[in-house]
Amino acid sequence: MNRTPIIRLFRRLVRDAKAATSIEYAIIAAGIAAVLVGIIATLGVNVTTMWTAVKTALH
Repeated sequence: MNRTPIIRLFRRLVRDAKAATSIEYAIIAAGIAAVLVGIIATLGVNVTTMWTAVKTALH
């Protein structure tokens, strides 16, 4: 069976315990990043409005 290099690399990394732990941490970090992007996108308008009010008050 001819596997792509990425699949072979992934399978080799999964067999290595340290690599598996690294992959788990990477998945956790990606999840945290996704949550942060969602929060920032949701609150972005409010923050822009706040800083615009600060800018207006300072001028």
